Amino acid sequence: MIKQRTPIELDSRRAWGAAGACAAANGTAFGIAYTFGNFVDAMADEFDATRGPTAVIFGLTLLFFFGGGAVAGPLGDRFGALPMFVIGATVFVTGLAVTSTVEHLWLGYLTYGIGVGVGAGMFIAPLSAQVGRLFVQRRAVALATLAAGNGVGTLVMSPLSAELIERNGWRSAYLWLAVIAGVVFVAAVPLIGTRGRVPTPVPEDASVKLFASLEYRSLFFSSLLMSIGLYVAFAFVVPFAEDAGITSQAAARLIAVIGMTSIVGRLGLSTLTARFGPGSVFLAALALQPIAYVIWLLSDGNYWMLVAFGGVLGVAYGGFVAVGPELMIVTHGTAGLGKRMGVLYAAFGIGGLIGPPLAGWLSDNSSSTAPVIILTIAIVSSAVVVALPASRAA
Repeated sequence: MIKQRTPIELDSRRAWGAAGACAAANGTAFGIAYTFGNFVDAMADEFDATRGPTAVIFGLTLLFFFGGGAVAGPLGDRFGALPMFVIGATVFVTGLAVTSTVEHLWLGYLTYGIGVGVGAGMFIAPLSAQVGRLFVQRRAVALATLAAGNGVGTLVMSPLSAELIERNGWRSAYLWLAVIAGVVFVAAVPLIGTRGRVPTPVPEDASVKLFASLEYRSLFFSSLLMSIGLYVAFAFVVPFAEDAGITSQAAARLIAVIGMTSIVGRLGLSTLTARFGPGSVFLAALALQPIAYVIWLLSDGNYWMLVAFGGVLGVAYGGFVAVGPELMIVTHGTAGLGKRMGVLYAAFGIGGLIGPPLAGWLSDNSSSTAPVIILTIAIVSSAVVVALPASRAA
């Protein structure tokens, strides 16, 4: 049994310590999951597979990574974030370690796609809700700090994993990532704490009224469409860059660029909500995404244009994920927050399951990357329109 400490006072130093621990834990999970693009070709070569079937691993990971929040969110509301984190972290690390031993691609679907995805899915939403509950006066800043952790994780893990693969192969790389994740997770446990001084009651009918709200439907489906495009980039910007003659290390740095600039988006755009409101900033972040993909389409293998693509996408993505929770709290309050955030995260999981496998199939059956990117532009552009009701409600 996990020993619970004295509940954390709202907006206190302990609350900030918990926010930092949640940011480190979530950031490690995001950073490791988002490095999959570095592994695609190495795993496909070993298993004699094409990119489409290999990308299914990433799609399954994202489905459970985010989709698990629909179950983990309400469980976190009931039992607290800490027990969910301990169980999920154990599953996550085990999934990474076992993936390093698989001898068939379909086993990777289970160990990484389901193991790593389910593990992270058990704690991503509860830890996010934990931070939302622990703050009142500085909630926007605290949520931006949490979101920045995801960017830092991506910034660090992408070049690190590329270096590990280069030195000892993808199997050894997964073992090292398991060790790193384990160390971070163990260090985070003492700081996460209980759910806060005044637990937020969850209304009996919170679950059935989520999609009765036009604003919530707008948030959900704009998140789904945005994530389809986002995870196409995370899965394929590295192999597409390598196809254009860019070295694996330089290509891996493109993911790091997305992670680094997402920190700017998370912290920078979230500060604009006080002046312009979360709805306007949320919509602006979404509108940046199709601009990024147009740059990717026009890059034609030019590395610095790809860097620009990563930079614009990172700012857009970072702003979206930082401002989205604040927009949801403004429009729906904190009652049943874990449930609301968990179901919203499921939209990212569905988008992740659709985007990378679809892009992989198009890549396997096309002579260029253009069809993949053009379809992505259309999808993320539609997300802007879908987001209008939620943005106007704030």
